Amino acid sequence: MDCNLINSIGLFFDIIGVVLLFKYGLPADISKDGSIRMIFQGTDHDEVNKWKKYNFWSRFALILIIIGFALQILSNQTCICAFVAK
Repeated sequence: MDCNLINSIGLFFDIIGVVLLFKYGLPADISKDGSIRMIFQGTDHDEVNKWKKYNFWSRFALILIIIGFALQILSNQTCICAFVAK
């Protein structure tokens, strides 16, 4: 596989991950336990589901960014190995 193609795929994963992280980063106003403001007892299940959704997509975004960086490192290593072998 071509080094530039692997690097481009890694950059694509990074871009998608950053966009998802920008959109689904955990904002401060989402309650993790579903508590409602100004009410001392009770759980808002919509807030719990919202937190679960944001938590999933933010972790998925971080995984995409890590995979993208790994692919970029792999492309650099394979290019170096191909260059040394010639």
